[in-house]
Order: sequence, then structure tokens, then C-alpha cells
Amino acid sequence: MRNEDILNKLNELHNDSDSYLMFQVEDKNYYFGKDRNGNIVYMMDSFSPKIPSICQETHSLFFVFNKRCCITCDEKTEHKVMHTIVCKEKDEERIKAFIRLTKAFSEIDKNLDQYYFAKLFSSISSLFDKKRKVSEFEIQGLFAELYSILYLRDKNCDIAKYWQSKDRMKFDFSINTTKRLEIKSTLKSHRVHHFRHDQLLGSMYDIKIVSVMLQKNDQGISIIDLVDIIREEYSDDYSLMLHIDSIISQIDEEYLLNIRYDKIYIDKNIRFFDVKAIPHFNEKTPDGVFNAEYDCDLETTDSLSIEELIEWIKGE
Repeated sequence: MRNEDILNKLNELHNDSDSYLMFQVEDKNYYFGKDRNGNIVYMMDSFSPKIPSICQETHSLFFVFNKRCCITCDEKTEHKVMHTIVCKEKDEERIKAFIRLTKAFSEIDKNLDQYYFAKLFSSISSLFDKKRKVSEFEIQGLFAELYSILYLRDKNCDIAKYWQSKDRMKFDFSINTTKRLEIKSTLKSHRVHHFRHDQLLGSMYDIKIVSVMLQKNDQGISIIDLVDIIREEYSDDYSLMLHIDSIISQIDEEYLLNIRYDKIYIDKNIRFFDVKAIPHFNEKTPDGVFNAEYDCDLETTDSLSIEELIEWIKGE
């Protein structure tokens, strides 16, 4: 069942009873529905019903771990021990994000560790209840990362599963224990990128760079265009959905739609590099020196072919 199908079915539900009115998503162990107040509800079967119940509430959500509930599903009413998150939001975009994240979470192999459910509540709470400013540079970086995922996917090379789940990690993608892939973008007319010094030292890691040159164009593609494709193609990837929503949900969609880049220009100018070929200081950072970074001009640097990059990624 797609996210849109779940939303449509929820919109058709009208609960006038004290029980939760739910429907099961295919033959999985999770459910969506509504409470008596019309709030959207997500539930998952408990595999440890004897563990004491835990409750927590925020402005946007109500979380109950391991509580006996009265549920009506497929016209059958029963009492079951469930894990429940109630979304009190009425904004449609936030409801869509709630559905998107809970459904993707449900596909994770949690090895029956039901306490992991609390992490879902914490993640969505942070998403809904905390605001932070997002710079245009951060939007540009996310655009380049998403574009690279889709660009390589179209070449039959899926790197989404290697994307780092947290911001501010040293590299964007970790292919395996030694291989790292970093995405760099620029709006400059020359291929100049900003690097941290430790991103350019190849002694510990085998590092490749995707260089994305961008040019704004009112008729180009926006980050929303990319996000819509990603959400459709990777709807079961919880970390990916959460990472995107943690940035996108903080920004007015109209603003995002107005930042557009020329796709023809991107495809013509995208390049791939081995970090060893990029001009940089060869010395290790001296003791007591931190966060050294500088710009590198890649205009005259030998690049890799797309075939070489894909062979490197797949030869993990």
C-alpha cells in the first residue's frame, strides 16, 4: 500500500466510538486509523506484552508503549497490547510526513527490539516540535546529494543505502569500511569546491568525489521535484525519509519550489574524481590543529568516467 493510498483511506474513516478505528497495512504487523477525536493513529503489534507500559506526550504527538487498547479493525473489535503514536497535527503536510516516516519505520528489521519504537517517537517529535534555520547553501547541498542518488540510480547503481543517516559526518556516503563517497556542489563558473583537510587525505580511506556544478534557472528542477521522486522510489527507507524531512519540513515549500537548477547544465558538467588526484596539502593535520579546510580548483584535475565510478562502487 502506497503512502497516498493510506492517506486516502484515512480520509474516508469516521470514528464515532471509543475504540480505535484501524485498518491493517497489507499483511504487516502495523496499522493506521483514527481515534475518537479524529486524530491519525499509527499502531504496531507488541511482541513483549508483559513489559510495563510507557506514555509520553508533546504538542504534536501522543506516544504509548505496550498498552492494552480496544481496536476495531475489519468490523471486528478486540483488545490487544499495542504500541501507539497519535498524531495531533491537522496540517496535511505534517500528516503526510507522519505517514511517510511511520510506514518506512515499519519496514526496518528491528530484531523484535520493541524499544526501538521509542526512537521513532523521538525522531518525529524532534521533526515536528523543534525549528531550526536552514540556509540556501544547505538546500543546495541536499539537492546535489539527492540528484547524485537519482543520477546513479538511472545508471543502475543504487547508493541510497550508503547515505550517512546523520548530518555533519565526515563523508556523505560510506560504501564499506574503507570506501567513502563525497558530493560537492558549486554555483561558481569554475569547478572550485570547499574541502575539509581530512576529506582529502587518502591514507585511511579510498575516497571518490562527485562534483556537481549548478546553474539557477527558473525553468529548471527544484529540490521538491527530486524529493517527490525519492519519496516514491525509497518509501521504505526510514533513515532516508527522516533525513530528508528533517530539512525539508523546516522550510516553506513555495520557497523551495522557487530555487531551481538547470538539469541540462548539471548533466553536462557533472564529474567524478579520485581524491588522490585533487590538489591538496599532503601533510597530516598537526597536533593541536583542528577543522582545517580550504578551496580546491578541480578544473585541470583528471576525472574518472561514470563507468569507473560505478565499478568502484559495486566492487565493494
